Amino acid sequence: MDKFDINNLTLEEKLGQMLIFGFDGLEINDHVINIIKKYKGGNILLFSRNINNPAQLYKLNMNLQKLAKETIGLPLFITIDQEGGMVSRIQSGATFFPGAMTIAATNDSNNSYTIGKYTGIELSNLLVNMDFAPCLDVNNNPKNPVIGVRSFSDDPNKVSEFGLAYIKGLQEEGVFATAKHFPGHGDTFVDSHLALPRVEYDRKRIDSVELVPFKNAIKEGVKAIMTTHIVYPELTENDLPATLSKKCLTGLLRNELGFEGLIVTDGMEMKAIKDNYTVNEGVLMAVNAGADLFCICHYEDEQSSAMERLKKAVENNELTIDTINERVSRILKFKKELGFPDFDKEYKDVKNLVENEEHLNKAYDVCEKAATLVKGNKLVLKKDALFIGLLPKATTGADDSDGQYGIIETCKKELPLLKTLLMPIAPNEEDIKRVIEEAKGFQQIIITTYNSNVFKGQLDLLKELVKLNKDLHVISMRNPYDLYDVKEIPNYVCLYEYTPNSIRVLIRYLKGEITLKGKMPISYE
Repeated sequence: MDKFDINNLTLEEKLGQMLIFGFDGLEINDHVINIIKKYKGGNILLFSRNINNPAQLYKLNMNLQKLAKETIGLPLFITIDQEGGMVSRIQSGATFFPGAMTIAATNDSNNSYTIGKYTGIELSNLLVNMDFAPCLDVNNNPKNPVIGVRSFSDDPNKVSEFGLAYIKGLQEEGVFATAKHFPGHGDTFVDSHLALPRVEYDRKRIDSVELVPFKNAIKEGVKAIMTTHIVYPELTENDLPATLSKKCLTGLLRNELGFEGLIVTDGMEMKAIKDNYTVNEGVLMAVNAGADLFCICHYEDEQSSAMERLKKAVENNELTIDTINERVSRILKFKKELGFPDFDKEYKDVKNLVENEEHLNKAYDVCEKAATLVKGNKLVLKKDALFIGLLPKATTGADDSDGQYGIIETCKKELPLLKTLLMPIAPNEEDIKRVIEEAKGFQQIIITTYNSNVFKGQLDLLKELVKLNKDLHVISMRNPYDLYDVKEIPNYVCLYEYTPNSIRVLIRYLKGEITLKGKMPISYE
């Protein structure tokens, strides 16, 4: 029986095709079996918790597709947030690719195409067929707690240029790109993982900034677009977030902008939805609004409960069969394009494409070319220097950045004569006093920052360090906004991410081995 023919699917199988579910574990477990066998769950979302190494991931994905073929007869979308940089679920074994703003700081969109292509090669050979990337958010708000360097730039045209190049590279390798977060999460003060943001701009402004990259991506054939849980009063009805708004998803995205690809929701367990609508009602509203696929990322009870709610909605005529058929027909069309993987292949057959030296070298090269001297002079390391480092901490639900890559340890190994000091990521008054007392004894101070727009104690420390009138060098390891708040910083360098490659760039900069050539992709006031 041809399961790509919607007439051959049961109601449960149709509803299951719309679900993208996450689970906890490195192999198929009872959670996965229950959702696929009982609820015909048709798609998977992978997190770091599912990934140990490439060989394990390949085996997991192959087994998931085999289970789907036996149980449903249709391939899974196996999805992942592999944006590069600070949102990278695959961090070891395969290439750790740079993130969006790092790529844009090279000022060469060919790098975006190549990184997209190499990401596509590795993902497709690990049997991942949909990447929830790139972010087409225009990050024009320095206080944004969730996007920042996940965006290419604060310039919509630059976001378009680099985003489209990335999409082209990724999709040429058979991996569906997902432009996110429609209609834009770049100009918010609130993280939708934690609350429900609002963007109050008029349509003229939204058209000229937020929507520019999405319109261009639609024209260039992006396969999927992910919605955001943000209220846009100009674009959404009844104070609804975009994900739940028929006016936004069907009226704007489908009818006005002409998008014919897959509309995917952001995680429906995020507080913006869960606290205001509940997961179950949110899923029903999203499907009725125009979403084809909805993500329930974590808990089996939320997933099973949402599927039961959809079934009940069909019985109550809150959700029509016509709506379901329209959504699922689109899903089947795209799944037919992908098909099943070659079940006879083993990891050893693709290993050289996943663990690839050319890709590793390119990833490092982009990080080095991105490193930007924004203000002041190049560092010339003095004998009497103090290096103040910190460990990163996940600042949003999207992050995988709780720091296992220690700058201090690397410094001690590579520059044993350099005095080092570990600073908490959110220094309090006592921490600041301690650091200042230590710094007073040195001529030169080098300090790394990490999202000082979120961890504001770092800004207080920078202000105190400036007052010492030393040879101060500030090196940003993520959001490049320290100068917004501490304009007196004399020497400022941006590396845009705290990853193994950027740490390597930092060490080479400290040693005087490289000249910084990057161009800041955002504008300062």
